[in-house]
Amino acid sequence: MKDEFITKVLMMVEFEQEQCRKLKETMYIVLQDYELSERSTELMDVDKSYIHFLQLFLARKKTEGKSERTLEQYRLHLTNVLQYINMPVDKITENDLFVYLAKYKKERGVSNVYLDNIRLVCSSFFGWLNAKGYIPVNPTMGLEPIKTEKRIKKPLSDEELEKLRRTCERERDLAMLEFLYSTGVRVSELVALNRQDIDFYGKNVVVYGKGHKERETYLTAASCLHLRNYLDSRTDRNEALFVSSKQPHERLTVAGVEGILKKLGKTAGVKKVHPHRFRRTMATNALRKGMPLEEVKELLGHTKLDTTMIYCTVSRENVKHSHMKYMSA
Repeated sequence: MKDEFITKVLMMVEFEQEQCRKLKETMYIVLQDYELSERSTELMDVDKSYIHFLQLFLARKKTEGKSERTLEQYRLHLTNVLQYINMPVDKITENDLFVYLAKYKKERGVSNVYLDNIRLVCSSFFGWLNAKGYIPVNPTMGLEPIKTEKRIKKPLSDEELEKLRRTCERERDLAMLEFLYSTGVRVSELVALNRQDIDFYGKNVVVYGKGHKERETYLTAASCLHLRNYLDSRTDRNEALFVSSKQPHERLTVAGVEGILKKLGKTAGVKKVHPHRFRRTMATNALRKGMPLEEVKELLGHTKLDTTMIYCTVSRENVKHSHMKYMSA
């Protein structure tokens, strides 16, 4: 059994021959005082005691203002974790969670960013259980953040924006594109908007963001023009700001908006066109043109400046210009 176990381990690692030899010797030494047996593959009773705690946790998160989309992600990830480990929540250890994450990474081939999101969900759940006294120890305390490669997520360039504008064949699509760029709203906020939320005279938009917090954002002249043209062209009586082009002209969903933008991007030859990229573009361009960070934060509906900083990138051209300005003799 030990030989079979060691062989399986060596087949899973990508080491040089000498490293494999040393690992093999070490495992034989460590395992000499242990008896190994293969885990039974017979069907076991599934522990469902976690369901009660999961429902309480999700209810708490809902009262905190988490969106239905976020709640569904919590439910999905935690159900997968707890069903795999299959033990009462107060018996789950750090090692159980570590093994799950490692196995998930290997079998699914997900990115470290995705894997760390699962870790964060687990941390939130078990931290809450511990704080409420349901478990004596938080098993996620020793799980360190998973290292991720930091990549600069680029905003849309002026040229890319113009390509997308010229690709729009429907007034709705052009109005939506300009609206996203002008306001920087989240896609979930966009699809929740109604006609009555728009003040064309003041060029204001009332948005209900995360936690049902109300805020105002604003329309550019171009956005105002195309949105008015779109609404004037509609014959339906749906109160939704953006609706499907086909009857019965129902309110657009998040997936619907994402699909429209993806299709526009493909036609225009612009890669990675999605709602969030317009949000990043708006924030980045506002900062480049001198808008104070605090005001950008308010427009985006963030509670912390640190979050706003993540959304905004500084162009290399601006850095080079500043270097020439301040460092030249």
